[in-house]
Amino acid sequence: MSTARLQVNLDALAQNFHRLRQRGAQSLPADCVAAVVKANGYGLGMHAVARRLFQEGCRRFFVASATEGGQLRDLLPDVHIYVLAGATRQTLGDLVAQRLTPVLNTLQQCELWSTTPQAGPAALHIDTGMHRLGLSWEDDLSQLPALQLDLLMTHFARADEGRDTLRCLQTQRFADSVAALRDGHHDVLVSLNNSAAVLTDQVTPESLLDASDGPRLDRLGIGLYGVNPHTEREGATAKQALANVATLEGQVLQVRHVKAGATVGYGSTYCVRAPGRLVTIGAGYADGVPRLLSNQGHVFFRGRRLPMVGRISMDSLVVELTDETASACDIDEGDWVEIFGPNLPVEEVAQQAQTIAYEVFTGLGSRLQRLS
Repeated sequence: MSTARLQVNLDALAQNFHRLRQRGAQSLPADCVAAVVKANGYGLGMHAVARRLFQEGCRRFFVASATEGGQLRDLLPDVHIYVLAGATRQTLGDLVAQRLTPVLNTLQQCELWSTTPQAGPAALHIDTGMHRLGLSWEDDLSQLPALQLDLLMTHFARADEGRDTLRCLQTQRFADSVAALRDGHHDVLVSLNNSAAVLTDQVTPESLLDASDGPRLDRLGIGLYGVNPHTEREGATAKQALANVATLEGQVLQVRHVKAGATVGYGSTYCVRAPGRLVTIGAGYADGVPRLLSNQGHVFFRGRRLPMVGRISMDSLVVELTDETASACDIDEGDWVEIFGPNLPVEEVAQQAQTIAYEVFTGLGSRLQRLS
């Protein structure tokens, strides 16, 4: 048995899926939303996550690589799987054999896919200002080789910011690209929104594209997993509607009484100021607890936040109870404490660790016991 575990609440995942589909009093059809399950379902377990979303009606999924796509295809034979890395000579065989849809990002990828026997539909990624992946909105799209496209997509660079002035510009650039391709691809889906854009849409409804630009596909990622992607308060209203999905817990290995002056952990970076107890928890950075939480993070136990003291180790961390706290906090070997979850939001933990919730989730260790 592991001394660190990840509780994944699949009912909460399903609740977030349906909440993110909401548009006022109506919901988008399930075929107009896709779940992003790359990086092992954002670290929470792709198989459990994808299986539950399929039960909720999701039929479109995004993964990062052909390898991930193959793993998902083995689990869900009849869904539509988009591969964000596109097509390369090394992955062509897998893409075709597993009926995966590459998201084509370059002219070379387009030419490669167009000349591949038995190649199915593809998606086309238009870069409208993020400068990461995709053909540029400034490219002459009329020069593309013959392709069967079922999706045109772009990616907002700053949708997690409440005052994203670039978003409107990106939307217009994308609309122009869609118009340039529309004659040859009448029924193509268009996709702009990630979770941050979806949540902004729900707080302040707006039309991103005219209805004539085609049916829209929203790509639901971090919001599915209960995380508010917004960096500013504008996303607070939407966050209230998201249910907590992931709870990381560690088990108490030892409770010891110490005197004032005792030092804790590697480097003796913390000195106990008053008599009390030190509680060693069986979770460390090998399990995904950020080392930067050393001497500043907390765990939650029975209504109390207990401070982490000393450096976080590979397999353990230590929290302190003063005598005053200990009298009201009956903690003992074998108890489980929350490291992040409903009482310690992962967004708060990520901020303390100078990172984002995405990195905390995807950094969760493989040896963690994952329960769902």
